[in-house]
Amino acid sequence: MNILSKLNKPKYIILFLIGIIAVIVVINILFIFSNRHHIVRKKIINNIEMAKGYVIINRHERKLYKIKTISPKEIDISRKLSLAGKLTYAASLVKNISLKYSGYIEKIYADRPGEEIRAFQPILEVYSPTVLDAENDFILAYENYLKIDNTEFKIGHFDYSKKIAKSFYNAARTRLVLMGISSRQINLLKNNLAAKTDIIIKSPAGGVLIKKFINSGSHFSVGQKLLTIANLNTLWMTIEIPEKFTAYIHRNRSVSAHFDDIHAEHKGFILSMYPFISAKKDTTKIIIAFNNNKRFLKPNMYGRITIKTPQVKMLSVPAKSIFKIDKTAYVLINGGNGYFIPQKIIVGKKYHNFYPIIKGLKKGEKFINSLKFLTRFNS
Repeated sequence: MNILSKLNKPKYIILFLIGIIAVIVVINILFIFSNRHHIVRKKIINNIEMAKGYVIINRHERKLYKIKTISPKEIDISRKLSLAGKLTYAASLVKNISLKYSGYIEKIYADRPGEEIRAFQPILEVYSPTVLDAENDFILAYENYLKIDNTEFKIGHFDYSKKIAKSFYNAARTRLVLMGISSRQINLLKNNLAAKTDIIIKSPAGGVLIKKFINSGSHFSVGQKLLTIANLNTLWMTIEIPEKFTAYIHRNRSVSAHFDDIHAEHKGFILSMYPFISAKKDTTKIIIAFNNNKRFLKPNMYGRITIKTPQVKMLSVPAKSIFKIDKTAYVLINGGNGYFIPQKIIVGKKYHNFYPIIKGLKKGEKFINSLKFLTRFNS
């Protein structure tokens, strides 16, 4: 039986087909292995080239991936500094009411927090045994001063004269002044020659009653805080500014602030800047003042200020031309003949689609415009 006659049988036909399929599979496996070996070899070569400090990209690859070289260009860069802060009372417009003597609260005329108070409006009526004694001493010294003429005479072993009487009178008057008794009240004592048991305390300035620390009938001590009054026509905001922006900050510079609570923007100005830098934060503080005559703003309201720096021309590179390794930025510099050299650069904060060059790249140096091809190239 010859071969052709055997092939006509079904079982031999099946075996023949299986043999052909096996040959095709083996050929494909050999092709895949050969191609993978080529890719691995190419990656090894590329890694060796990178280790040597350069990358080779031939003309065909440059054309295929549309790789071009460009130079850094100068662009106008300005920064917008946006920082949050909280409104507070203007420290210079806050008055804490306290007295230089002890006593008791007889009446409180300013009793409701938020109440508007006019300058020199009566706010408290107090009784003080200390002041009462001082007033009586003053009246006695004043009466003696009026009675004695310019002659000298002895009272026991003490030589008394008009000059000495006047010194007692002045000492008694000074004591009242140091206690905070006004000249008008002292003149009333001189005219009436009678001490007043109750003392009217008037507000030193206009504003709003912020807090009340005492009640009617309570005792108070020397220097104890009784009331706090603040003028709300001006409010302050304290902001921390990074050290690198301090060169753009100066007194009276206009600043805009947005307040979410009232969905509005308000203009303010820089009132002052701290003359030192915080060692921990590398920041300094500025105080911004806002006019609040219309009372749109409220203390403790949060806002965000915006400060725009002047435009500065800086050499810059497109963001897509930079690659980073461990936060270090590089560009691929054209070394000629298909060689491209990774060069370390120091860049500033991203501005739109560019990075300003701080160090590492000069005007006229050529580098690859976009490194997007690297992902496709490596794959």
